[in-house]
Formats: sequence, structure tokens, C-alpha cells
Amino acid sequence: MSPHHHLPRTLSLILGIGLLAPAAMAGPVGDAIQRLQGETWVTRSFSLADLGITRTVLMTGFDVKQEFYLPVPRNVPIAEAGIDFRGRYYKAEEARSSMLLSINGRPGYTMRVDGNEGDASQALKVDVRTITDGFLRLGVNWVNKSTEQICAYERPSNNVLAVEPDTRFTYRFTSGALASLADAWIALPARPTLIVSGKKLSKGAYDSAWRMGVAMDQAGRVTNVRSFPAVGDTVDTQGWQIPSALAGLPAFSGLAAGQPRYQIRDAAEIGALVMLGAGSATGDLAIMDGALRQQINAALDALGAQLGGDADAARAFADWRGRQTALATDGMPSHMVRLATLGARPVIVMAEDAGAQAAGAFADAWRNVLIGRNAVIDKADPAEADSRTVMHPTQWGGTNPNFDVLSKGDWTVSMPLAAVAADGRLPHDLSVDLAVAPSAGQSRPVATVYWNDTLLGATRLRADGHPERIDARVPSYAIGLNNVLRVAVQRQPYYNGCNEAPQAYPVQVLRTTAIRTGEPAPDGTFVGLLPLLANKPQLAVPEAWLADATATLPRVIRIATAAGVSPVRAELVVQAQGQGFSPARPFLALQVPVDGAKVKVDVKDGHLRIAGKQAPWLDVSGLQQASAVEVVSGKGQPGVVYQALGNQPVIDKPFVLNRGDLAVLSAEGPVAWSDSSIAAHSDAPSADDGVFAEWRRHLTWGVPVLAFALLALLLLFIVAHRLNKRKKHDKS
Repeated sequence: MSPHHHLPRTLSLILGIGLLAPAAMAGPVGDAIQRLQGETWVTRSFSLADLGITRTVLMTGFDVKQEFYLPVPRNVPIAEAGIDFRGRYYKAEEARSSMLLSINGRPGYTMRVDGNEGDASQALKVDVRTITDGFLRLGVNWVNKSTEQICAYERPSNNVLAVEPDTRFTYRFTSGALASLADAWIALPARPTLIVSGKKLSKGAYDSAWRMGVAMDQAGRVTNVRSFPAVGDTVDTQGWQIPSALAGLPAFSGLAAGQPRYQIRDAAEIGALVMLGAGSATGDLAIMDGALRQQINAALDALGAQLGGDADAARAFADWRGRQTALATDGMPSHMVRLATLGARPVIVMAEDAGAQAAGAFADAWRNVLIGRNAVIDKADPAEADSRTVMHPTQWGGTNPNFDVLSKGDWTVSMPLAAVAADGRLPHDLSVDLAVAPSAGQSRPVATVYWNDTLLGATRLRADGHPERIDARVPSYAIGLNNVLRVAVQRQPYYNGCNEAPQAYPVQVLRTTAIRTGEPAPDGTFVGLLPLLANKPQLAVPEAWLADATATLPRVIRIATAAGVSPVRAELVVQAQGQGFSPARPFLALQVPVDGAKVKVDVKDGHLRIAGKQAPWLDVSGLQQASAVEVVSGKGQPGVVYQALGNQPVIDKPFVLNRGDLAVLSAEGPVAWSDSSIAAHSDAPSADDGVFAEWRRHLTWGVPVLAFALLALLLLFIVAHRLNKRKKHDKS
């Protein structure tokens, strides 16, 4: 066939392909939008300081081991996990020193230490296949082998390994890998962002926001409350990567200009922030009230209008918008919590009235029940056993209760305040049950019990393999926001004149170890109020605070956490301007006058005055960044009153009011305490405490009775003796 006969067919084929190409291939803008709607990588990073270990951990001795537990989601495949171990060593003695770092029991890095001082930092890769039970264990083993022959005793070593709080664990996961609310909660960053609709909130949205902030504080995360961006707001654009195809569009051009700080010009730019997944517009948690939903939809409508001239881009945008499950067409039913997508980022979205229910459901007791992406939570109260007077600390996990001890070994468990102060009760005393195996040595081992590094009690153990008990009282001043119970066991290593290598012998902390709680005692102190405020308190705030939510919510969250207010059971009271608050239950009042309350602290225009019985205790002016909190009584109800002297900055770290009845606060937390209550020395054991308390009660009436009985027996004996003597005389 002639080539001229093939020409028309070839031309028609080329024309056909040309006509189909626009439908088969997306334009550059549409293609860029399609790439934005796929799964994204999410990076999480936690330091030891973020997990509550804020001080340097010093490891001394000849063979010292320490384990750090780092949380990870249970059912989420993670990748590129690593630990940036930060530490330094200090050697004052000649010894063969070495450091071993292990991950989940497997050696990860070992180093021989020869210098007198140096850096022990090391980057470790984590085999994610070894992670189980939602934790990764970082083990640190510091070993010093002395050149001296020491067999009679185990002396302390002056060689120290310092583990720094900025030791960091980092991992990544894909946004689509999160399939449950429980995993999403664990996967939240160390400082999650809570998005609300704006500076002015409804009572329902404000109520849910402060409850979630307190729940995050109790979980060891510090919440950053941020309002959804509005026109005129300034956003941080550092670290952004905007696709080149989108950078030329009006909504993206300003954001892509490279300015570190950018002021939003119109609603379409807000929609662009949402599409890019910017933290300022999407966050990690969101209170999805009607106002926030309307704002997000308006921003996306404005962005969509700019894309209307490009049919392919409009189709891609419509597809992308349909994947934004945070804006589902069914809205947010009452009490609903949803794991959703907003701008390709995972976000936990809550209905306007779901704050109390979500705070209860995300607590340790119930969180693992949230195995789906959606949940309507009608009630989620702390679990109540038949008797809440006894709690077993082993239920909170902790380190391995079975461990071998050569010279010293520890068992530790961390317990949140909300758990140990449940149902309006507070820890009063505890019993630690141990089973310790005998060793070859003759010296009896010693067990010591600490609560937040406060020594509660110690005893020598029989070490015969049978259960032994240590009873101790828990003083109120030792109770904190996070409570660490530590049981240390020390042995004297046995050397047999250097003929035998010393061996470690097993110790077990038994599950019968118990904490007993006492009835609440409003004794005029912060601690006396802790169990009452953890039950069903009232939280009163001025009505004006709802109009400045992003500035006042951090203050409410931090003070409510410090006072032990329950985020599940508390009632929010919004007080109108100029009206006094009349409490019906134990309360926390922030910048609200309390009816019938006599306060010692008077603050006005940066002037702080603390009244004493006859003269002021303190009279200081010029304080613009301080506040005061004190225990008061109003209308027969005990409570706590908070007053700010000026523009009080956000307090950086959560804390707990655990001593005295008055505290002065700064941005760093409490800076001064005072105790004028009758319970100032109430932590001393009373006559009703202790092993012989019951005997003392019996002896108070038993001694006179016993003395009378002995006298009666003596008289009977004398009478019987005289009668017997008389009978003998009569017979004679």
C-alpha cells in the first residue's frame, strides 16, 4: 500500500490522541492538588523532658542500669525511628569504664570510656519490629571495673554518667496508618495544637476546650490553644514547601514569597493554609462548633472560586475537598469524637459539647476501648471499684516487678494525680509487698520506699523467699501532678575472700502492693481540697474571658490542673460582670468575686498586698507579671481563688498546688508559698496512726480495769489464806 494511503489514518490517530490528552493528563495545578490529597508523613519527636524527666539522671556505681520508657502507638507501623541519646561522662578514678545502650533489651551501642571527661552522646537506630505493648525501652548500663582488689565491700564510685533530659526519640508514620482514636491520642505531639473557631467562643466550645487542655496536661502534654486564622492575622511560613504549580495562584503566591512572617490578605489564602496542612489552620485537635465549620467552609469556597477557571483544577479540588472528613456532611452529632482528616493531616475532632466525655474516654482506664475512628460518648467517668479505699499501683504498669539485685535495684511506677485522687479521696498510706530470695551473704538486704523522691520508710528484710511488707504513710506535701513510687532494694555483695564472683539474686514486687486512700479533709490547705476538686467541683470564670478565649484558656487550663479540678465532673459557671459567685459545691474561681469569702490577697494595678492577722504580711507594688492563688471559704463551701496582678503570661509547665494555703505565681509556676492554716503541721503522724494505735485505745480503759482485777484477786487470795489458816487452827 502506498505511504500516501497511510497518511490520513496517521493524521486522524494523532488528532485523536491530541483530543484525548487533556482528559487523560491533568494540568499542572490539578496534578499538584492531587498530590496534596494523598497520605502524608507525620513526624513525632519526644524528649525525656517532655515525658516528665526534667533533671539530669546521674548514674554512679560499678554496675548501674536504668531504663526509660518511650511511648509509641500500639497498632501503627512506624518508620525511621531513632534515639538521639545525650549524655556526658566524668571519671575521677582509674577504672575500666564502659557504657552500653540497649533498645528493647537488645544491644544498640557500646563504648569504652578512657578519658577523664567527655561526650557520650550517640544516635541510635531503632528496629521497629522489637516494639511491643506501646512502649520502646531505652536501657543505659554504666559499668566501672576498678583496678583495685576490693572484696570486703562494694564502695561507691566517683565515675559518673549523666543522662541529659534532651535525649530525644523520633519516629515517623503515614497519616493513613492511624485507624483508631486510641492510637491517634498516643501519637499526638509533645505540644499539640488545639484549634478553636476564634477569640470569642460560645460557652459550650469554651467548656470543651478547657477540659481537653486539662486532660492533655494530665497526660503529660502541654496544649497550645490557637484560633482558626482570620484575615489580618500573621502566620509563620518557615519550613513550608509549596508546589511550584500552585505558587503562581493568587491564594498561594503571597505564602510562597519566602517571608518568615506573612499577614493574611483574604479568605482564599486561609483556604490555601488548610490545603497545605499548615498547623495554624489544621492543628492536632479541634472543637468543631458551628462557627469553626462555617469558617473553614468559607475559606475553601473562596479558594475554589479562584480555581473555577481551570476545569481540571476545579475537579481535583472538588475531589480533595470531599476527602476532608473533618467537614463531613453529617456534621458532628452531640458528644461525638472523630479521627478525621483536615488538609491531609490527622486531627481529633470533637463536637462542641463533647469535652467532658472525651476527657474521660481518653483517660488510661478507657482509652483502648476507642478502637474505631468515630465514637459517640454519652458518658465516660473514672471506673469505680466496690471499694476505692484501696488501689494497687502495679495496675499502672511501671518497670519490671521481677528484677535481680547485685548491690542495688529499683522498681518504679508513675501514677497521675487524677488516678490516685479519684472519687474525692487522697492517698493516706501504702503497703509494699516484696518477695526477696536469699543470697550467699550473711547481711540482710534493705528495702527503701520513696514517693516523688520523698523517703517514706525502710526496713531490713528476712530475704527467705516469702512475702514481706513495708508499711508507710504518704504525706500530703509529697503528692504531685505525676506521682512516682520507687522501691529500692540494696544487698551486700558476697565475695568469699575474692574466691567467688558476686552474683545477683531475684526480687519481686508483688501485686498485693496497695495504696490506701482517706476521706477528704478540707483543712484549709490546697492539699485538703485536692480530692474535693477532683470529685464534682464548680469552675467559675468571668463572662469577659469567653470573648478572649485564646488568651484566657491557657490560664484556666494551667490553674485547673494545679488545683486538681476534674475535667470530667466539673461544672463550668460563667459569671456576668459585676456579679458575685455563690458556690454550691467546692470550687475554683478565677478573677471572680466569691460571695462571703474573706481573701487575704488584694491585687490591683500591679500592687500585691497579703493581709496578716494584725498587720500585712507583704505589701509590694510594680508587679505586672505575677498572680496569686489562695484557699478560701464562701457560702459554707471550700474553694480556691485565683487573682492576676497584670498581664499574666502563660505558665510554661503544669504543676500542682501541694502545700500551704497561698501561693504567688510567675510564668515559671509557684515562686512563693505560705501556710496560715491550722493544718500547717498536720503531716506529722497523729496518735491514732501506727502499729500500736489500737493497743493504745484499749489501754486507756484497760489499765484501770486490769489493776482493779489484780487487786480483787489479791484480796481473794488473802481471804482464802486466812480461812485456810483458821480451819487448821480449829482442827488443832
